[in-house]
Amino acid sequence: MQRRSRAHVFLKFLMAFLSAVLALLTFLLWLPSLVDLAALVGTLFGRDRDADTPATDGELPRLLFLVPAHNEELLITNCVQSLVRMDYPAASRRVVVIADNSSDGTARLARLAGGECLERWDPVRRGKPHALAWALREISIEGFDACVIVDADTAVDPGFARGVAALAPLDAIAVQTNIGTMNEWDNWLTRLAGVLARCRYEVTYRLRDAAAMNCPLTGNGMVIGRRLLEPHGWQAFSLTENWELYARYTAEGVKIRYAHDARIFTQQVRTMRQGQIQRSRWLAGRMSVLRGWGTKILLSRPTLFRDKLATLGELAALSPVLQLSAAIIVALISLAAGGPFAQWIAVAAAASIVTQLAATLAVLFRHPDPLNTLSAFLYLPLYAVWRTTVAAGTMLLPSTGEWKKTERHSL
Repeated sequence: MQRRSRAHVFLKFLMAFLSAVLALLTFLLWLPSLVDLAALVGTLFGRDRDADTPATDGELPRLLFLVPAHNEELLITNCVQSLVRMDYPAASRRVVVIADNSSDGTARLARLAGGECLERWDPVRRGKPHALAWALREISIEGFDACVIVDADTAVDPGFARGVAALAPLDAIAVQTNIGTMNEWDNWLTRLAGVLARCRYEVTYRLRDAAAMNCPLTGNGMVIGRRLLEPHGWQAFSLTENWELYARYTAEGVKIRYAHDARIFTQQVRTMRQGQIQRSRWLAGRMSVLRGWGTKILLSRPTLFRDKLATLGELAALSPVLQLSAAIIVALISLAAGGPFAQWIAVAAAASIVTQLAATLAVLFRHPDPLNTLSAFLYLPLYAVWRTTVAAGTMLLPSTGEWKKTERHSL
């Protein structure tokens, strides 16, 4: 009888512990939605973000465009041509390609397309962050208002630079520009990537900027003000330099704006094999930044609470597909385990995708090709299994910390 009583107590304790873990996971799943809801409230009841930007005298800011490129001969011509053809005075811009350890025709093609090119050879310190740090030592930022980082698999809209200039003065802030998908119509995978990009840049980031929240820096199309670079040069050398800069600037109280009218289009991977290294690097890099900067952001005095919430929520957030998978798994485990709060936890976990669902519906409502894009969602179970497998491998296996280039394909 006593053994049964002990077993019963242990079982109750185990169920209570499991319920607590599931409740904590549900709260973490809700973080992105809490940030989105805070942005919505801030947009509806906050003051106009434009009031934070002092009026300028009308002179266009001078912009230094840096294009880090390693063996990018497939795409570099299209990228550089789009930059030199922007509707922006030539005297107010400079376009420089950094041929980083390139053994192909990247440098030659960049020059033929109308850009400058610096060639760098360093087999030990390879990758985008080291290339940018080296270039900013070679080129004086003095005389420019800001540096714009553009990836080589990118084409910019003719009005891109003017969209950036609209947020002037730029010298003491960072800016994330509007990234679209260059090859959205290739197949179901690029269509899903296109929907995700539209959700982020047409809905989520617009709301955050309108609510005066710092916008995430996503790597491509980043604008870094001169005064942020002058003291120490380039400072982010992790696997995901954009998340590191986002965390650093938030902790330092730097404003990060969003330039919706500065449009840039990037090439998305067309196969899951192409995307595996990229997704693994993004997740490992973001988790590393969260571990290294989470406490600093929480304890930062110059950082507003809304920016702490937004940044920590962004760094801890799963991708939308992983978020959906995790919400389903948590809900099913809770219902299977039972307990007094099982149904509440299951409902709360399922409801954690509410803002992502709302953003997706808003995007599909205004989508130029909604029917074919909806058909791409039929592949969502396959995509979810793949993303979950990649995430599990990234979290469970040790990372080498080595930068690896994502495979490109021709236009």
